[in-house]
Amino acid sequence: MRFRTSDGVQLSYTDTGNMTKHPILCLPGIGASHHLWDVLVKLLTPNFRVLVLDPRNQGRSQRTYKGQRMSIHARDVFEFCQQLGLTGVIGIGNSMGAATLWAYQNLYGSGAFRAMVDLDQSPKMICDDTWSYGFTDLTWDTFPELLELESARAVVVPLSTEMVVAAKAEYAAYPYSASDNYRLLVDHAFQDWRDVIMDTKIPLLVVAGKQSPYFDYHFASAVARLNPKVSAQVISNCGHVVQAEQPQILWQMLLKFLQHYGF
Repeated sequence: MRFRTSDGVQLSYTDTGNMTKHPILCLPGIGASHHLWDVLVKLLTPNFRVLVLDPRNQGRSQRTYKGQRMSIHARDVFEFCQQLGLTGVIGIGNSMGAATLWAYQNLYGSGAFRAMVDLDQSPKMICDDTWSYGFTDLTWDTFPELLELESARAVVVPLSTEMVVAAKAEYAAYPYSASDNYRLLVDHAFQDWRDVIMDTKIPLLVVAGKQSPYFDYHFASAVARLNPKVSAQVISNCGHVVQAEQPQILWQMLLKFLQHYGF
């Protein structure tokens, strides 16, 4: 399915389509395939309407020079929810997808959302005297040059063969260019969303992968201390791509979280 943004960019999305159920909007990390959500989508579908939106410049969405900043990605989500008439949305973002949800909150408040879930994304990527849970060795001394280096492998748990085959086929058909999206990565890494989280009025679940190669999993409990609306969980034997590595455990965690808030 396709959605056209106000600046004329065609974005691709999938939709399980049951209009009578609460909508869940899944946002992949930078450069990631929507197929990494396939198993979780199947698990959630009996109870929810599940949508996965490919950000501009990745997946099956249009490649463009426009919008290489978090604010535009947030606007894409705002327009997407408006055009599809989505309300009471549960937002689930992995990596930069979670940051996109915070960028949305920064611009639009809770808006169309009733709850949000962060999958292994620290709200601040740069480590300094105020925050020690950033991205690997990224500091003000190494920013932004460190981002040009190849990062460690994101996953630590072997993914299902079906998922890997589907993701590789998509990457081959719709290649992702890290160099063409470097400005977006820099903008993403520069942000500090702690103030947004401190002011959030809706429930936020932060889920960290205990073996994440990118973030110290203790960031989850540090985020939970910012606001009583925030709860934190850590999944063992899990890296950065939580929804693909441990979908069953995450599904059970999500159901418990959502049932607690009346979904």
